[in-house]
Amino acid sequence: MSLFRIACVVVLALTACASPGTSFDDVMRRTQPLMPKRPDPTTYGTRPENPVRVGWGDKGVLAYFGLLRGPEGQPVAWRRMGDCCEFTQVDGRANERGRLSIFEVTYEGLDTPVVLYVDAYTGGSVYAPWGFTLEGGPDAPPPPGTEPDIIDL
Repeated sequence: MSLFRIACVVVLALTACASPGTSFDDVMRRTQPLMPKRPDPTTYGTRPENPVRVGWGDKGVLAYFGLLRGPEGQPVAWRRMGDCCEFTQVDGRANERGRLSIFEVTYEGLDTPVVLYVDAYTGGSVYAPWGFTLEGGPDAPPPPGTEPDIIDL
């Protein structure tokens, strides 16, 4: 290949990269749907359309309520009130059915219990609903004397 042809290819490549619509912001806008979106904090868990997605069935529910705390770190009391809102998309598989579980949750100092909707079938990032906190965080070490469950494959 001659030097002239190489120069033409380089100029064409640079021109294509500099064309309108290929800025960093445009790339981020196009990839934004691929990034997980944090749920609306004002309705998270308190509306069926925005449930807490714990996954792992009863183990996931127990783990979530074990970490859920009041705003000053108070332990929560909770009770299951029933199920509602059947859906057909379970962990991305449209051929399975699931239902949301409804829980009444309170802590010392809370005037009125809060109703939370929990999806035990579909996993996802979990957060604390408005007015609550989660004990620890992603960087918090596990409590002393606890070991993770070992799953044999």
